[in-house]
Amino acid sequence: MCRWCSWICCVLVITAAVAACRTRALPAGPAPVPLKPGNYVKEFYIAPDFEPTRTAYTFNTFPVIQADNASAQAFQKIFQEELLRAWQDQGLKAASGQEAAAVSGTIHRVAVKGARLRWLSGRLQASLAISGTITRGSQVLFAFQDQVYLSSPVAPGRAAPREKDLLLRRLAREAVHHLLNEMLLHGVTTESG
Repeated sequence: MCRWCSWICCVLVITAAVAACRTRALPAGPAPVPLKPGNYVKEFYIAPDFEPTRTAYTFNTFPVIQADNASAQAFQKIFQEELLRAWQDQGLKAASGQEAAAVSGTIHRVAVKGARLRWLSGRLQASLAISGTITRGSQVLFAFQDQVYLSSPVAPGRAAPREKDLLLRRLAREAVHHLLNEMLLHGVTTESG
């Protein structure tokens, strides 16, 4: 086998291994409802009578099950901040009481990779696996599962002092935007608005 052929085979094997890692299955669904592929999240369910803009919400803490190269407590705090901020930015109501819908979920995995070779590759990668539900009493109004992948901008050399923190904040913000887009834009077509 020529030198180039063996090099190409090596690259293909590495690429296949990376792709297999990125397409890991999510943990079991957040609720006993049938999930279907989403436009913004990986899978979701929405109750036929759920009107997100006419509902008031309470927010439960999303626990972090596994954190690789990231502080679970710090990321949990960042995620909750971004969740509340995005909800308010969209004009959705926060409330308390039994009539409010409860937003809850689990961050199954948050990971930051590439720190050791950051000086060579010029970037860090972050990933997140999350699932959650919006419920009113025992009724599931919305359920979702998602995976989000981001990387920092390419800048070979030493890492910026807060590069990892900023990347984790972007990751949380992106996950929340996926959730809100699926919830608020479900059923909206280009003709209808």
